[in-house]
Formats: sequence, structure tokens, C-alpha cells
Amino acid sequence: MPVLNGKAYWASISNPNTTFEPVWSIDLAVDSANKQKAIESGLAVKNKDDERGDFITFKRKVTSKNGNANNPPSLKDSEKRDIKGTLVGNGSDVNVLFKTYEWSYAGKNGVGADLQAVQVINLVEYSEGEDFDVVPDGYKLGNDLDSDEIPF
Repeated sequence: MPVLNGKAYWASISNPNTTFEPVWSIDLAVDSANKQKAIESGLAVKNKDDERGDFITFKRKVTSKNGNANNPPSLKDSEKRDIKGTLVGNGSDVNVLFKTYEWSYAGKNGVGADLQAVQVINLVEYSEGEDFDVVPDGYKLGNDLDSDEIPF
């Protein structure tokens, strides 16, 4: 099976993306060599003029056409150890293992990329929401208040 490497964006590997039809997915931003490999495999390379640059979207549906549950893609670290449950943040360096398949829909056809596995080479931890930096001279709760003497 072919492997491409690059930077991960919008990775839903441990938990499927359920915005539309539930899928495990990842956008892989690629350099020129990996872009060429993708084109040679018949994959569509997209560019939406954002931080991803040239990228390929890999997906695996949670449920197959016949209604059976598909296995999730495996998630490994650089030593091929299972890291299932790890949330892969944007900008992580990864290798993506995939299978190609042909599709046709509404008079169009092409080649898709079935996501088989992701190997994390350099993890950028995903975090939800904003996290603050310490502001050295900012307001801080004083330690001079005795817990029994709360001013009202």
C-alpha cells in the first residue's frame, strides 16, 4: 500500500468526524515530491489558498455500503506502537497509509483514498479552546485574605 508524508490538518483519527456522514479523515499537506506521488496514484490534490497549501483528503467511512461497521484506521507512533485515542493536532508530521479505489457519483468519477493508518512522527498536541499565557504583572488573587475574613 502506498504511503505519503506531510503535515496533518483536521485529523479525525481517534474519533470520527460526524458533521455529515461519519468518517475518519485527515487532510495531508504535502511537499512537491509527495504531491507528485499522489498525482501518480490518481488522487486529487487540492489547494484552497490556506495554511495547508497543497493537500490530499483521506477518508474511511464508519459504516460500509452494506451496513457493516468498518474498522477504524490504526494510529501509531514513530516506533509503530499503538497510540489509539491520541488527538493529532494541526501541523503534526505524519505518514499516511492508504488504499486507492475508483468511484463514480452523479455522472462524475475519480480515485479516492481509503485511510488505512496514520503514523505520527512529530505530534502537535490538539487542544480544544484557548489556553492563556501567564501575564507577569497582571491581576492575581491575593494571598492576604484570611479564609474566615471575607469582606462583604
